Amino acid sequence: MNILLISHFFPPHKGGIETATYNIAKKLTEKGHEVTVVTSKVFRTQINYEKLEGFHIYRYRSYNLVELKGFPQSASLGIPLKAIVKLKKIIRKHEIQIIHIEGRFFPISFISAFLNILIFKKKMYISIQGRLEFGLTGLIENIFDAIVTYFIYSKLSKIMCVSTSLKRRLIRYRVPLQTLITVPNGVDIDKFKKKKSSYLNKFLKEENENKKVIFVGRLDLQKGVEYLIRSVPNVIDNFPKVRFFILGNGRLEDYLKKLVKSLSIENHVIFLNMIPIEEMPDFYSSANILCLPSIHEGLPLSIVEALSIGLIIVASKTGGIPEVIIENENGYLFEPKNIEELSLKLLKALNLPHSNKIQIQENNVKKARNIYSWEKIVTDIIKIYQERHPI
Repeated sequence: MNILLISHFFPPHKGGIETATYNIAKKLTEKGHEVTVVTSKVFRTQINYEKLEGFHIYRYRSYNLVELKGFPQSASLGIPLKAIVKLKKIIRKHEIQIIHIEGRFFPISFISAFLNILIFKKKMYISIQGRLEFGLTGLIENIFDAIVTYFIYSKLSKIMCVSTSLKRRLIRYRVPLQTLITVPNGVDIDKFKKKKSSYLNKFLKEENENKKVIFVGRLDLQKGVEYLIRSVPNVIDNFPKVRFFILGNGRLEDYLKKLVKSLSIENHVIFLNMIPIEEMPDFYSSANILCLPSIHEGLPLSIVEALSIGLIIVASKTGGIPEVIIENENGYLFEPKNIEELSLKLLKALNLPHSNKIQIQENNVKKARNIYSWEKIVTDIIKIYQERHPI
């Protein structure tokens, strides 16, 4: 099959959507399909076209919005005008049979879907990665799904949701059940596997035997990092030999650093900026626990990456997370924003007997290989492509 992937973001830009798009393109190509990617430029100096690992990549300049107050990540919602203009030519040149969009909120996503209904008339799919937030952005999301998702995306061959909870949400907005299917995010199990690593020790003043808890993600309200930080005093009162590593950046970075200082826990919390993707397996391998205190989620890549490494996971009971983490079997869950419960679950994970820890690690690695490997997920996506759908 000749497949076109449309994604506003793509590596070297870092994030969940770009990682998913890259892995889908790579695995489809390995399975003998002709793959073309249309995306925006991260840097103006990037070339417009290249062939990478067997698939074609077209990059076009994006005209981005300014950051709107109360609407995080709005500056990312740019419009690559030339990409939209060139779509018909690219489809014709590469004899595209299947179009697959990543992410529903980007202008290139809903414009492409609309053009497909009117002009291209190809089998088209969209992967929906997650949710926005609460408050103003939650209201915007509700309006978006009531209009764009219902009137445009519902006309596509399939909407692939990364979690069943996201699928249920769209059903509430009258999206036809037969259009929806759950396809989770995946992980490269060959890359993300446990290794002996002391990677995190280089960020400490001196090497020690402290347990290490990591967070991976954006520093914004949705990710709930504030609640993790507020739980730290409770945790260290009962288990002082632990360090917390916050990996990511975002608009709350300064606020969170001031919060750490005000709680006098600077010796226990270390902020890290983004690190190279090739170093992430070492980063995960040198930790003991992944904590994800999100208020809203789809299915974050950090969860499945941590599974593949065999980390113990402590995460909030929201979105697709409870579909992955089963209490006491492969991790621990707590109610979003509940600092006391979060503290208790972290202490439970930190004090696990060795035999229980080994069992959870083995359960997580097995689950990653059996359910969340990109090999399996892309095989499932190909089967979806091959189904007969009205156009």
